[in-house]
Amino acid sequence: MNDANAHDVAALLDDVRRGRVRVKDRTRAIALVLHGGRAEERQPNRWRDISYLRMLPFAASIARASNGRVAPVLVHNTHGGWIAKGGSGVVQAREVIRELVEKHELPVVVLGHSSGGWVGLRVAADPGVAGVVALAPWVGERERTAHLRSPDVRLRVIHGDADDVCDPERARALVGRVAAAGADATFELVPGGNHALLDSPRQWHGRASRAVLDLVD
Repeated sequence: MNDANAHDVAALLDDVRRGRVRVKDRTRAIALVLHGGRAEERQPNRWRDISYLRMLPFAASIARASNGRVAPVLVHNTHGGWIAKGGSGVVQAREVIRELVEKHELPVVVLGHSSGGWVGLRVAADPGVAGVVALAPWVGERERTAHLRSPDVRLRVIHGDADDVCDPERARALVGRVAAAGADATFELVPGGNHALLDSPRQWHGRASRAVLDLVD
C-alpha cells in the first residue's frame, strides 16, 4: 500500500472510531453504512455532504428496527469517491471491515448507496462480510461478478425504477447472473424510486432495514 492509500485508510478508520460503534450484549452484527456521492472527486466536509447526511436516517432506522441486535456505523470518505482509480475506496472499506471484525468479533453487513453500493458488490465475498445491501448501486457495463458466484455470497439489491443516474436494469441483470450461479441474491424494484432515495424516504429506510435484518437473521 502506498503512502497516499495508507493516509486514506487511517482517515477513514478515524471516522469509524468517532462514529462510536455501540455494541451491546445482544448485538449480533455490525452494519457498515457507506454513502454515495462523487465518483472520483473529493467529498465535501461531512456536515456539508448531502450524500453522507442522506445515510444518517438509515443508520438510525437499522438501530431502531433491530432493537440493538445490529450496531450501525456510518463512515465518511473524504479523500475521493469510492470508485476513483486513485482513491483506494475498496482498500479503505476492506480495512474498516477487518478492524470491525477483529475488534468486535461480529459479522459485518455492508449497506451502501450508489458508489457505496458498488463497493459493497466488490467486498461481498470477503471474510467477515455476512451480506450486502446495495441501494441503487453503480454497476459498470462489464462489472466483475466471478467473486459473487458462490453460495456463501448474500446480496440484496434495492433499486428505484425511476433512477436516471444508475441503471436499474444493469443491477437486475447482475443479480440474475450471480443468483443463477448459486449466490443468495435478490433484486427489489421500488416503483417511482429515484436515485437520491428522497422520493419516499421512510419507505427506503424501511426496505433497507428489513434487508439488513434479513441478512443478519
